Amino acid sequence: MLINTVLMFLRELLPLCLLLATLLVWHRSVWRSFALYFALPSVLMLSLISLRMVWISEQLDGLGVELLYSFLYLSCFVLLCLSALKAQCALVSSALAAACLFSISGSNLLLYIWLPTQAENTPADLVLGSALGVGIGASIAVLWYYLLSELKQWRISSFALLLSLTGARQVMMASALLLQSDWLPAGPQLWQTEQLLSEQSELGFFLQALMGYEATPSLSQLLLYLLCFGLLFWCCSFMEKKR
Repeated sequence: MLINTVLMFLRELLPLCLLLATLLVWHRSVWRSFALYFALPSVLMLSLISLRMVWISEQLDGLGVELLYSFLYLSCFVLLCLSALKAQCALVSSALAAACLFSISGSNLLLYIWLPTQAENTPADLVLGSALGVGIGASIAVLWYYLLSELKQWRISSFALLLSLTGARQVMMASALLLQSDWLPAGPQLWQTEQLLSEQSELGFFLQALMGYEATPSLSQLLLYLLCFGLLFWCCSFMEKKR
């Protein structure tokens, strides 16, 4: 059960840690303001979702949580696009984008902690597992931060590319939930790479957290991913010009 707790925390927190590290490279000179704009909406949204989780889950024929998460993923992407386009609101918009992702991860972790099945877990297992998960995620985020810092100094287009991958990842996650909810037509499955690169492997796990790697993508998912990646990369070209 300790391993399950570590994996759960890492699965939920690694995408958030990677996004935060990317945005902190962008807003390094005003990181205190970024932290403030991120923390307040994050706590507010997480509190509202957690307090109303039962009511939300009962809405829209039991699809309330999936559709809410899809909305938050898409909001994260839209806010990242807005951040790149409008320098005046870049700090606030990017902080809100991270807050949207935090509210999803935080809600899932709270559900995991308070699940009835967790009664078998000792408090020590939960504390140690969460500490290990947070520690591993934070360590990867620190390495990612320094890598991006070097890439940004060398060529800003490489930073824009990785930011676009991170943003498009949120759309991939939203599309997966919408497919499960039958709110998005799937289309044919394009390929199967589970044998070559499993989503459960270390590299597959990292790529899923970074760019939404999917071993069995559908046509609609791929088209939506490419469209949104191209859109965010185009928005980032305005960020380059301003610099």
